[in-house]
Amino acid sequence: MDLTPILAVLALLVAGFPLAFAILRSPFLALLLAPLTAALLSTVAVVLMLVVGGPLLLWVALVLAAGAAGAWWLLRRPGESAPYGGWSHALLIALPLLPPCLMIFEPAVQWDAHSIWWLHAGYFANGSEYARAAIGSPAFVFSHTDYPPLASAPVAALWSVVEPDFRTAQLVGAVVTVSAVAMLVYLVRRALGRVSARVAWALAIAVGLATWSNVPYAVTGGLADALWSAAFAGAAVALLLGTDPLRRPMLPLLLLTVAALSKNEGLIAAAGLTVLVTVRARADLRRAALVWLPVLAGGAWAVLARLLDAQSDITNGKPGDRGAEGVERFQVTIAALWDVLGLVLVGAAVVALVGTLFLRGRRRAAGLAADGWVWAAIGYYLAVLVGTYLSGPNEIAWWLATSVHRVTLPVVLLAAVSIAGWVAVAFGGDSRAESPPAREPALFVAPRQRSGDRPDPRPPAVPTTTIRR
Repeated sequence: MDLTPILAVLALLVAGFPLAFAILRSPFLALLLAPLTAALLSTVAVVLMLVVGGPLLLWVALVLAAGAAGAWWLLRRPGESAPYGGWSHALLIALPLLPPCLMIFEPAVQWDAHSIWWLHAGYFANGSEYARAAIGSPAFVFSHTDYPPLASAPVAALWSVVEPDFRTAQLVGAVVTVSAVAMLVYLVRRALGRVSARVAWALAIAVGLATWSNVPYAVTGGLADALWSAAFAGAAVALLLGTDPLRRPMLPLLLLTVAALSKNEGLIAAAGLTVLVTVRARADLRRAALVWLPVLAGGAWAVLARLLDAQSDITNGKPGDRGAEGVERFQVTIAALWDVLGLVLVGAAVVALVGTLFLRGRRRAAGLAADGWVWAAIGYYLAVLVGTYLSGPNEIAWWLATSVHRVTLPVVLLAAVSIAGWVAVAFGGDSRAESPPAREPALFVAPRQRSGDRPDPRPPAVPTTTIRR
C-alpha cells in the first residue's frame, strides 16, 4: 500500500496548522483551515523562488519557518477563540462534506488538471531556472502559464520531496479545496449567529454543498475553479453580510488572497468585491484599505508572470468577432448562461424580492447587512463573464461548452448565500436564537470568550486600571 498520499495530507496539516491556529485560536477549526494556509505558504515559496532563484525546497523551508514565527508572534498578542470553535462544530462542518468527497476515488484524468495545474507543479518542483524557462516558453502557452500558482504550489512543494504522483496531486488539491469549502460553511454559520442554531447550521451546510452543484468533479478532480469560488464566496459572506465586517478581517482576507492567487477569474472577482467593501466601509477608509492587500498580491503575480514572458490565450489572441457575428456571439453566451444559471437566479431573485418586501426589519435584527451587496457582487461578476466571452479569441461554442459550468460556480454560491440569509431571518428567529454581544469583538482583544453556540452570559471582568473603549 502506497502511503505517500496520506503522508502528503499530514504534511499539509502540520505545515499549515500553526498559522491557522494563530488566526482562529481553535485547534479544531485550525485543522480545517490548515490545508489552505499551507497552500498559501507554499505559494509564497514559489513566488520567492521565481524572483530570487534556487530550489523550491529551500524556499518552502524558509517560508514555513517564517510562518511559524509569525504564528508565534500572533499568539503572544491578546486574543480570543473564534466563535463556534468546539470539536462538535468542526464535525458539523466537516462530516456533511465527506460524502461528495468520495469522488476522490475516481481516476485522476481531468484534462485541465494535467495540462495546467499539475504541469505547473511539475516545473515549479524542478527549481527556478526550469520554471522560468517553462513559463516563458511559447510551447507551454496552452497550459496558461500566466495563471496564479496557488492551486499548483502545494503539489509542487510535495513533489520536491517525494516522487511525482498524480494520485497524490489529486488528493492534495481536493483537501485544499475542501478546506476552502469548510471555511465558507463556517463563515455562513458565523454570519447567522443571531438566528436559530439548527436553522443556521442547516443553511451553512447547504451553501457549502452547493459547491458540488455545477461541476461535481471540480472539488476532487484537481481543478482550481471550486477552490477559488469557495474562497471568494466565503470572503464575500464575511465582508458583505456582517454588520462590522472589518473588525475580524484576518480570515476573510486570507480567503480573498487565496481566490486572487488561484485563478485569473479569482483576481478579477476579488477586485470587484474589494470595491464593494470599500464603498460599504467608506466611513473608515483606513481599515477598508486592508481589503486591497489580496488584490495587490494577485496583481503582483500578474506583473511577475509578464516579466517572465508568460502569455495568455485571451489577452494575446485575436479578439472575438464584431458586428453581426458579435451579436450572435452575445446571444449564444446569454443562452448558455441562462441554461446554467436561469433557475438559480430567478429563484434567488424571487426569495430576495419577497424578503425585501416583508422581512427587512427582521434582517436588521438578525445582524445581517442589506442583500443588495451580494447581488451587486453577482451582477459585477456576470458582467465580467459576458464581456470576457464576447471579447475573447476562442470559438464561442467550444469555449462555452468547456468552461461555462465551472466559471459560473461563484454565482451559484452567492445566490445560495442570498437565499440562506432570507430563509434564516424568515424561519430562524425563534426561542432558540442566540443573543450575541451588542458589539462584535475586535481582531485581538484581551478577554477570552468561550466558543460555542451560545455566548457566555457572564459579564467580562472589568480591570481595575483603565477601561478601553
